[in-house]
Amino acid sequence: MKSLSPVNTNYLLEVSLADLHRESRSWLSDINFWSVEMDFYQRLLERVAGRITSVEGKKGIDHFQNLILYFKGELLDQFEHDIREHERYLERLLQNKSPFNEQLYREVHKKYEYQIKAFNYDFKQYRKDLYKFTERYL
Repeated sequence: MKSLSPVNTNYLLEVSLADLHRESRSWLSDINFWSVEMDFYQRLLERVAGRITSVEGKKGIDHFQNLILYFKGELLDQFEHDIREHERYLERLLQNKSPFNEQLYREVHKKYEYQIKAFNYDFKQYRKDLYKFTERYL
C-alpha cells in the first residue's frame, strides 16, 4: 500500500488543498509566535548581559544575539514571505484567475513543510542552549 502524501497524485488518499491551506496558515501563526519568543529572548539576554563580566560570558551573549538576528531578521522573514506567496498562489487557483499546476504547488508545499520542521527542531535546540546559558546568570 502506498503512503499518504501531499506530493504524489498517484496515492490512494491525498491531502486536500483546504488542508494544505490550513497547514500554511498554521505555519504563519507559528512564525508569528517564534518572532514574539525571540523578542522575549532578546530582552532576557539584555537583562543577563548586565550581570556578565567574563569574556566567555560576553561571547555567549553575542552568540545568542547573533542567532536571534539571523532567525528573526532573515529566516523567519523569508519563511513568512514565501508562505504568503504560496497562499496567494492557492488563492488564485481557487478563484480561477490564473493557470495552476497543482502538483508543483504540492511539491513546493512539501519543501516549506520540511523547512519549517527543520527550523522548529533547530529553534528548540537554541532555546535549550539559551536556557542553560542564562540560568547560570539569573
